[in-house]
Amino acid sequence: MAILGTELVARIGREIDGKGLKRIDLYKIVPSGTLSNWKNRGREPSAYTLHKVAVFLGVSVDYLLTGKNADDLSEDERNLLTGFRVLDNRDQNEILGIVQLKLNNTKKGDISSSSETA
Repeated sequence: MAILGTELVARIGREIDGKGLKRIDLYKIVPSGTLSNWKNRGREPSAYTLHKVAVFLGVSVDYLLTGKNADDLSEDERNLLTGFRVLDNRDQNEILGIVQLKLNNTKKGDISSSSETA
């Protein structure tokens, strides 16, 4: 965890600096000694603490851990996902079937669905 801890603390620091936040406000959530333990001693932060830090920074826990956002979607992809989520299970499965047919026709691969329980 030491490498992840180092990256995590560096990512937190970049977010604070980039957003003009104050480290003293972060220390109200996570004491500086705790951050040091994450960075230097390989201590793992709890999910609860990561969530609190993510909320403070306005980022996702995924971003804190990986440096990547789950929100890295195009506008079209976000619109498709939003529309898909409002459909009922039967309609979602129909859409997944259509996508699978398209993938099969273009030899692009396979998709799997965890909602295929109709």
